[in-house]
Amino acid sequence: MSTGLVSYPAPKADPADAQVVADGWFPPVKLATAREIPRLGDGVVPTERLIAAIEGGMLHAFRELSAWRSARAATGASALEQVTSQSINTRNLAVVLWERVVIYFAAAELQGQYRDISATDDGLDRAAEKVLTADDSRRIALAAVADLLSIGSEVAVGRNRVELI
Repeated sequence: MSTGLVSYPAPKADPADAQVVADGWFPPVKLATAREIPRLGDGVVPTERLIAAIEGGMLHAFRELSAWRSARAATGASALEQVTSQSINTRNLAVVLWERVVIYFAAAELQGQYRDISATDDGLDRAAEKVLTADDSRRIALAAVADLLSIGSEVAVGRNRVELI
């Protein structure tokens, strides 16, 4: 008699100090940080998929921050941490915001992919909750983008984005 349950081996642990390297101007993002802050996958997300999601988060961030970065580089900043001397918890504020942007865009991508597969109403409800969580992660990432865009700007960039159709 078969139960229909299949056991998969636990994913390999991430290599120690593994990170996804950005372009040199923006700093790398550590896999452990990306896993721990939004609690991605609770060990279910394989390293390769996490790396791909972080890369996707960086690509999205590059697009969102392209003009801002060019303006900062034009004023002489050769790296992100040079755009502000402000810090939070002894870390450069711009670097903290960059990590937030990338990590939460990556989280939104993964949360959208990892839905509970179940024919029960409870399973469908859990899947719907995860979609909302992906939306929440995207909102957090976009708020961090706005906060980063506000550094060096005379006017703070608003956090609300509304597009009329």
